[in-house]
Amino acid sequence: MSAGRELMKRFAALATVLFALGLLLAGCGSDDDQSDQGGDTGDQTDEEMMETGDDGHDEGGHNESSDIAADSRRIEVTADSFAFDPAEIRVAAGEDIAIVLTSTDILHDLTIDELDAHVAADRGETAEGGFTADEPGRYTYYCTVAGHREAGMEGTLIVE
Repeated sequence: MSAGRELMKRFAALATVLFALGLLLAGCGSDDDQSDQGGDTGDQTDEEMMETGDDGHDEGGHNESSDIAADSRRIEVTADSFAFDPAEIRVAAGEDIAIVLTSTDILHDLTIDELDAHVAADRGETAEGGFTADEPGRYTYYCTVAGHREAGMEGTLIVE
């Protein structure tokens, strides 16, 4: 009978550990409302989105590009695997810039809030968007597609 009791104790200990682990994992989930991040990505993982090209959006304004001035300097940027290349861009204050964004895997965009700059490119596409940075400083550019910035998809624009 003591073997049965020992088995019951081990079962109870295992059940307690599994319950605690379940609570811990549930606590690691996100409380963020996905609607303020541009949409709900459903149950797809980042890898599934990259494979299918589905970003979880219904083109929620990502395709609108900012205007490009005539004679803008073109700067080529590649968006791939939640990173920009180059991760740093240097321009002169007052210079008209055209970002030529190429996405190799899924929909990505490049946004600079302070400069009202935005350009988006879907998988395998290239798109252009422009801006003029009149004030010297450092500006962050990032991808607004849900989860991409959180995955580290940012870069720095340095205006000299």
